[in-house]
Amino acid sequence: MIDRLSATPDSRTLIVEWEGGATSALPATMLRQEARDAYSQRAKLDYGEIAVTPDLTITGLKQVGAAGVNVHFSDGHDRAIYPFVYLRELSDRHGN
Repeated sequence: MIDRLSATPDSRTLIVEWEGGATSALPATMLRQEARDAYSQRAKLDYGEIAVTPDLTITGLKQVGAAGVNVHFSDGHDRAIYPFVYLRELSDRHGN
């Protein structure tokens, strides 16, 4: 499904290289706002959205099994796991 994951040199965007040659660019701010972990879901319930600074960056990427990635952000959030299927959904939904 995915050939390669990387962050841009400024770490503000996740680049997903899909099998077959397509590429998606997913901004860190969007990924953080779309996180589905329990902490983020609670924040959405309590505040309506996740507050994100415009200078948010990706500080780490860790493979989770064969089907997802854990993204770490400069705001200290490191709990979000993004299944590759969800990254594809985000890419399609946000036109990336």
